[in-house]
Amino acid sequence: MQNKLLRLTFLICLAAVMSTTMLFAQQRTVTGRVVDDSNAALPGASVVVKGTTIGTATDLNGNFTLQVPSDATTLVITFVGMDTKEVPVTEGPINVTMTMSAEEVDAVVVIGYGTIRRSEVTSAIASVKTEEIKDLVVTGVDQALQGKVAGLQVMNNSGQPGGGVSVRVRGITSVNSNDPLIVIDGVPFTDNNVENMGYDGLGGSDGQTRNSFLATLNPSDIESIDVLKDASAQAIYGSQAANGVILITTKKGKAGDGKITYDFSYGLQQVSRTLDVMNLREFAEYQNSVIAELGSGYTPTEEFADPSLLGEGTDWQDAIFRQGYTMDHQLGISGGKDNTSYYFSAGYFDQKGILIGSDFKRYSTRFNLDSQVKKWLRAGVSSNITRAIQNVTLADAAESTIWWATLQNPLVPVRNLDGTWAGNYTVGGYSYTADNPVATSSSRGNKGVNSQIFGNIYADVIFLEGLSLRNEFSYQIGLQNNMAFQYEANIGTRSLQAQLYDSRSNSYYYAVRNYLNYDKSLGKHRLSFTGGHEAQYSYWETMGGKKVDLQNNILDMNAGGTDKLTWDLTGGKGDWAMESYFVRGNYTFDNRYSLSLSYRGDKSSNFGPNKKWGFFPGASVGWTVTNEKFAANWTNVMNYMKIRLGAGAVGNQNLPGGAPHPPYTSNVNFWPGPVGFGQVGTASTNFIAGIANPDLGWESVITYNGGIDFGFIRGRIDLTVDLYKKVTSNMLLFSTGPALLGIGDAWNDLKAPIGNVGQMTNTGIDISLVTRNISKPDFSWTTSFIFSHYKNVLDKLINESSSIDGKLYYDNYLITHTVPGYSVGTFWGLVTDGLFRTEADLASSYPQFGLAVSQNETWLGDVRFKDINKDQVIDSKDLTFIGSPIPDFTFGLTNSFRYRNIDLSIFLQGSYGAEIFNFMKWQLERMNNVYYNQSTAVMDRYTETNKDGALPRFTYSNTNNTAMSDRYVEDGSYMRVQNITLGYRLPKHVINRVNMNNLRLFVTVQNLHTFTKYTGYDPEVGSYNNSIRLMNVDAGHYPNPRTYMGGVSVEF
Repeated sequence: MQNKLLRLTFLICLAAVMSTTMLFAQQRTVTGRVVDDSNAALPGASVVVKGTTIGTATDLNGNFTLQVPSDATTLVITFVGMDTKEVPVTEGPINVTMTMSAEEVDAVVVIGYGTIRRSEVTSAIASVKTEEIKDLVVTGVDQALQGKVAGLQVMNNSGQPGGGVSVRVRGITSVNSNDPLIVIDGVPFTDNNVENMGYDGLGGSDGQTRNSFLATLNPSDIESIDVLKDASAQAIYGSQAANGVILITTKKGKAGDGKITYDFSYGLQQVSRTLDVMNLREFAEYQNSVIAELGSGYTPTEEFADPSLLGEGTDWQDAIFRQGYTMDHQLGISGGKDNTSYYFSAGYFDQKGILIGSDFKRYSTRFNLDSQVKKWLRAGVSSNITRAIQNVTLADAAESTIWWATLQNPLVPVRNLDGTWAGNYTVGGYSYTADNPVATSSSRGNKGVNSQIFGNIYADVIFLEGLSLRNEFSYQIGLQNNMAFQYEANIGTRSLQAQLYDSRSNSYYYAVRNYLNYDKSLGKHRLSFTGGHEAQYSYWETMGGKKVDLQNNILDMNAGGTDKLTWDLTGGKGDWAMESYFVRGNYTFDNRYSLSLSYRGDKSSNFGPNKKWGFFPGASVGWTVTNEKFAANWTNVMNYMKIRLGAGAVGNQNLPGGAPHPPYTSNVNFWPGPVGFGQVGTASTNFIAGIANPDLGWESVITYNGGIDFGFIRGRIDLTVDLYKKVTSNMLLFSTGPALLGIGDAWNDLKAPIGNVGQMTNTGIDISLVTRNISKPDFSWTTSFIFSHYKNVLDKLINESSSIDGKLYYDNYLITHTVPGYSVGTFWGLVTDGLFRTEADLASSYPQFGLAVSQNETWLGDVRFKDINKDQVIDSKDLTFIGSPIPDFTFGLTNSFRYRNIDLSIFLQGSYGAEIFNFMKWQLERMNNVYYNQSTAVMDRYTETNKDGALPRFTYSNTNNTAMSDRYVEDGSYMRVQNITLGYRLPKHVINRVNMNNLRLFVTVQNLHTFTKYTGYDPEVGSYNNSIRLMNVDAGHYPNPRTYMGGVSVEF
């Protein structure tokens, strides 16, 4: 037996040796070297036997050694930024010379009214490809740009599906709208907002009324996005480019066989964190202790005698937040043949929000057709049709759904035992009257239906090679239907009246452009020229009305009546027109020196007869240092270096809210009576609404930019750094006077004239870094990092007493107050100096707002404020600047990995240094009502037995404790794991059997975790209704949801 085992072992070993020998006999060794066209070594180049996974990478000297099968005939060599090369396998050393790929050399950038080779760019322009944003869980493309472009700050103003997004190019440019000009295939949009009606007409706060326009555009239709960041690039758009320009190019068909794509994704969404408020047991303990502290005047609740017997009570946050979902279907058909290409897409997007009462649906279709009709004529058409249906819940405002959910007592249930809505519970002789937010949200609604049709028709007439005339007609039609409604309902003992506000508005826009393009290369010289004319016109009209006591809660104007003599109908109309001439020239010599000059003149109907025209020049130069002879030996370390300098002027014609139309005129307001302005009976009242200013002109923005582009280690590292200064002058503001005159910008003022007053400066730095860490046949790893910093200063206003203010809670609380010398949106309030904890503290204190030292006025446990102006009195003169919502910097970090057919991307995004005014904290730590729920933090308040408590005492008599102060200002810095996506592509030999070109499966998690010290729902608060007056003010902010999603992409 033992001998048999020995013989068997010997035979196995012999077979292994023989097979190994035969294997080596069937392989051979090849060697070689890979260099570029200047004969410099290319380390890390990939060398693979064609049709196999057998490969290696070159060493630091560009050399390689590879064992290849005896039947191998071809090697495939690849290197970042170089054309792929195939070479035959030979006996001797194989020397391979790589050349820069045409894509790298001739990659074009959209610059407005044309394109330019990236190598000739002299301005600050950033580009984003669709591959970089395709896996992000977003409603609109504006959200997808967050953390992807240096100098572009994107903030979600609300987590509502389709909610508002603040998009700012290099900071705050204007006191009015800061939305950049968005150009989609030549169709311009100056406002990224779609307005809904709000809730104030139903009683209570208005909430966020501005939602994202780009949410109505299907992100899957986008091919590329180019952001023009400095005025030398923006000047070609003149008066509409002050806030920057975002150029969106949609997908087009390509020559070849037709292609069909289908993408599907489905995800579940949830709130990522909730506030720590008291449950029923904790509330009972709190109320018992507070009543004991107050003594007489309050009767303890008998049911709260033994809190240990109580349960958790109603979790109102759990009641208002729910599991949401997002679902997306996209179909694309494209191709091209016989000089004609086409692209068609259809999409359906559905999102159910995480907060009750919110959802969003979008139906979209796009069609692009391009054809070379004749050798001298190329024509095309693009058309986009979308219909978005959005239900907006009341959030981001005082007395919103979130506001009441945190304040409502956990004692009160959502519904009574009989299924009716609960509310106004009476326990212990007290009626708990805080709102039932679930019932109110279910009984109210705010619905917007927005339909958009826009597109472009063009014809290029080609006179000579390089000389053509472009003729375009762009159009946009918007149909919007908004309604805010309230059903007849009973919430406890409170009755709701059925109401309906219905508003319809239509908008129409068209533009005609004709411009000449010339592009010619002569030896070392390359010249391009663009010059033309543009005419734009838009018209809008709106009508709305209100009805109450709707029959059977039918949401129709015919189903209700009226409770007012007048004011039940509203309406308006207006138009705008602009004529423009523009010219741009680019010159490049020997791929080393580049020059770009542009000039535009705009004539707008917005401005008076003395200032109709505005003129906007731009200039930039570039020097490609590495194309100089003296830099020939730099290539091993630095393969690319370019220095750019630019300056330019652009304009702004965005106006403050309430401005007359046109803004240089004096208007008359017609108020159907009776409205209380002294009219007789029910007669109408008419009054002057403004003062004319025929000298009103353009708001001007001048930008200076200096940038440098680097390429290191043969394209493995790309670095771009830009420094800029942007000065806004002649800002369009109401020229308000002293309040005594009654000339101002309030609704009941005689409207001050719109004037060119004030100045603002932004300075900053943008950094973009891309590293290709590993690039091998089976594995690659790429890192992208962006960094943005800017400083904003308001330099001057119309006079020393002028300011830019932001108020909250029915305008009762001044939150921001900006005067020259400070950044816009600066928080305003008192500076706290701890608490009064001893008799000595009280004895040495200064009078605070006239209150004496007593238990019902200033007392132990109250907040002590600093005497800022050193007059030994604490009063309104001690109000000062207590924080800024503007971050020190923002950043984005993306790591992308690929291993064979598996891909993984990890995207981090964050902000550092911004502060948040937490108005919810003001309410949840207010401690002036024993019947409202509060944060669990109030358990550590000052009492006789807890003199070291972190929070002030409970008091209903000293309102100083709740004065606007730095007590409510928190650090809003955060770093968010924004997106992690894992994908897998099925092998070609598998999907080819069913005639598929590509099949990718993926899973994604969005907003996985946020690292922050902020105590609210979400540190990304954004701006209330996109206003710079209320940035980072949290009054019940709708948080961004966490999403778990899976999907599939198929291509035939």
